[in-house]
Amino acid sequence: MDNYNSPGLDLDIAYDNGYLLSGWIIPNYPPYSWLIKTDMNGDVLWQKFIGWGGNSVTGISKISMNDKGEIFLCGGVMEDSDSNPLIIKLNACGEKIWCSELITTSKDDFFFDVVCTSDGGCASLIYGAFTPFVNRTGILKFSSNGDLLWQQYYQSEDPGVGAPTLSNLILTPDEGFLMTGSCYFPDPDNPTLAWLHPYYVKTDSLGNIEWETIVHQETGDIGGDAFMSLINPSQTCFYSCISHYYHSDTLYTTRPAIVKLDLQGNVEGVYDLVHGNYDLGKIMTFDFLNDSLLTGSASWENEEDEPQSRVIVFDTLGYITDSLTLINDHFMGFTKTTFNDKILIFIDDHTSGQFDPTLFKLTQDLEQDSLYTTPFVYDSLCPYQIASDTIVPDDCGVIVGIEEDDKTVGRYDGKTGGLEIWPNPCRGMLNVECLMLNEGRDYKLSIYDIFGREVEEIKFPDKQDEVQINVEGYPTGIYLAVVKDGKSYIGTAKFVVAR
Repeated sequence: MDNYNSPGLDLDIAYDNGYLLSGWIIPNYPPYSWLIKTDMNGDVLWQKFIGWGGNSVTGISKISMNDKGEIFLCGGVMEDSDSNPLIIKLNACGEKIWCSELITTSKDDFFFDVVCTSDGGCASLIYGAFTPFVNRTGILKFSSNGDLLWQQYYQSEDPGVGAPTLSNLILTPDEGFLMTGSCYFPDPDNPTLAWLHPYYVKTDSLGNIEWETIVHQETGDIGGDAFMSLINPSQTCFYSCISHYYHSDTLYTTRPAIVKLDLQGNVEGVYDLVHGNYDLGKIMTFDFLNDSLLTGSASWENEEDEPQSRVIVFDTLGYITDSLTLINDHFMGFTKTTFNDKILIFIDDHTSGQFDPTLFKLTQDLEQDSLYTTPFVYDSLCPYQIASDTIVPDDCGVIVGIEEDDKTVGRYDGKTGGLEIWPNPCRGMLNVECLMLNEGRDYKLSIYDIFGREVEEIKFPDKQDEVQINVEGYPTGIYLAVVKDGKSYIGTAKFVVAR
């Protein structure tokens, strides 16, 4: 990746004990994501770029591989500042099997995380920002063939929960799901103030909420932001890594910490990994080495302690037994434990001013591990050599969010210009009404496909503000309706043709 500014975004261990790495190309020229498969020594076996090129941007955030070698990629695709969640499935040979794009009314949506499920499918965590203070989180469950089995969106029953952001998803022992993130919650002593707190939501196997937990909701002095959670090896409790905030009159600091929760969501302990007045203190990823020891990528700094990205080994009570500075920067990496209890840290080295993704492999003593000399067979589930090429996420299925499904029974406001379209999605006759037409002027309705090609143009009848279009012959996909007065745009709205 020497020719690119290419931050790494995820790390996974493959079924053959090699490694999968993903990341982005920035700035968005060329606008691709990348996926790399290595052997156990970190040598690249193949590399894929993911994207269309041109003006579209494809951002892959997370990867997950099942024991069949199938790879699920999640993220988003952006066209003209409108991003839609995207999920892709590859086979063991790195070839696209299917992909799906979710259409919602938010202009800022993304699949934040994806996990493989026992039925050969996957579940993906969506985040959508409708306004700075109105967020939406949901889980979409896909079958092995890419069929959408269900989608669930979440709103807390507690009116105090504000702007929830859930960015990590794990599969729980009962085949349910645990989401991890943060939310704002009112200060009990001053309800006009709201502080950030670690936030967890647990669902059953169908995505129905079973419990939610807000850490430190009883106080305004202590809060934080949670980044990921794990079930412990004995599957008796959850651990979560957080940035722990203190903002009282006597102490203002942030420290890396871990939270212990029982399987019902009760907080059993919050343990700071360092003690003192620190800035930018956080641990963002971690993994178990055994029942009592964990390893993770952490950072903390103060006036005497410059920013350092560290790999640490610590116990379940938060006591650090060993620490090693990897890079003199505050960037943190992605952590995994190998099959033989070695430590992997995938981190961006930014000391050159560019993002250079770097993979470290360490022993539990935090020394560089030796290379393997025993020959291994890699990608044995693929009968032929895997080529390094570009995956183009075209011909994707279109999924419409639950909010859009509700609006198919009637009208709803378009994004601009008072334009209303119904039903949406549509299979036959599409109704288009523009509420801002002036009598005596000529208005036209133009329909464009996702590639910007004009599909159809219709003139509004005199003294009427509504037209109908038969979209039965349109290919399945996303379209843009544009009302124009000569060269001026009056209103635009997006709709979906579904079968």
